[in-house]
Amino acid sequence: MPKWTGWKPRKFFIIDVMKSSIAFIVGFAAALSFAGDPTDMDSLFRGNEYSPELSASLRDTSAAAGPAVPGKASADKKASKDLYVLQFEAVGDFDAAQRRRAELSASTGYAIQVVFDAPFYKLRAGGWNNKKAADDKARELSAYNISAFVVKVR
Repeated sequence: MPKWTGWKPRKFFIIDVMKSSIAFIVGFAAALSFAGDPTDMDSLFRGNEYSPELSASLRDTSAAAGPAVPGKASADKKASKDLYVLQFEAVGDFDAAQRRRAELSASTGYAIQVVFDAPFYKLRAGGWNNKKAADDKARELSAYNISAFVVKVR
């Protein structure tokens, strides 16, 4: 009688199936035990929009800090010759600048202007009459991982 090389008796086959089933169950249970709370990325996959929570001071443009719109002086103070703005980035592509403009506007609450200064599109916002107030706002934004630096426009 010929010897069959790939054949196993039925009881050994059942034991192998049981071993692989137990290994799968143990692996699945281990994966579930390491799964923690849902992250921000999980909420994005579920369709929830991520919106960072910023303090009210980032959206506050009090008279002490100067006007929020560059070029407009406040009525109670005389117009100063100096104007400082925050510059967030300078990118080489117009489409990338527009995308980043929308992101920065949503995260800071400022109206972001795209200024073309060859060869870059510069993303700028705000407008303060003194450098100290502009530096304070840049420092507040850095606490929220938004990098900006102060630029003297005039």
